[in-house]
Amino acid sequence: MEVLQCLESRRSSRAFLDKEVDHVLLRRVLRSAGRSPSYMNTQPWEILVVEGGTKKRLAERLWDTAVGGARPRPDVPFPDRWPEALDRRTKEHRLRRFRFLGVDPEDAEKVRASYMLNFRFFDAPCVVFVGMDRTLTPWSLFDLGAYVHGLLLALESEGLGGCPQAMAVAYPDIIRDELRLDESLSIVIAVSLGYPDPDAPINGYRSTRKELDDSVRWYGR
Repeated sequence: MEVLQCLESRRSSRAFLDKEVDHVLLRRVLRSAGRSPSYMNTQPWEILVVEGGTKKRLAERLWDTAVGGARPRPDVPFPDRWPEALDRRTKEHRLRRFRFLGVDPEDAEKVRASYMLNFRFFDAPCVVFVGMDRTLTPWSLFDLGAYVHGLLLALESEGLGGCPQAMAVAYPDIIRDELRLDESLSIVIAVSLGYPDPDAPINGYRSTRKELDDSVRWYGR
């Protein structure tokens, strides 16, 4: 599949078939993502692939913590406000997605149920956590973003789906404890991945994008 085609066709998958991803295929995807650019070739990403019983135990712990009402404490703080245009897009996106699913955005119980699926990794057979040494600067966060995008495109090219998740890393101390990780490793983002369920309504949703000239300024023409 050509790169431009992958960029156009890729979407976040939030429902997966009960089918494991072959490790030969998974290693090929991760190897390709590892070709992503990084500042001074530092390649700061640390990749944690979690499957099987370990994934199930971790999901149960994260779920129980979220159900118990624990306040999220991510290593990379979640934004608490957005500039006006971004705030408008987040709200429009939320309304469109719930309406697409036939969910009333004011129905707190159904909205919370949808939110809680993050802590089960949308029942994907595999979740990849992307982390870095916590002494690194925002330049390395840029590198991790490039890696995750490369991973998502590689998944798309192989007929797989993925969903980058912030809420799945809301309780990084639990992740470090379950995976026996050192405190020096910051858990930045998760990507749940597998074979998308083509019959799941949520996988039919496609988010909008702003027009090119809303974000691009041309000079010297």
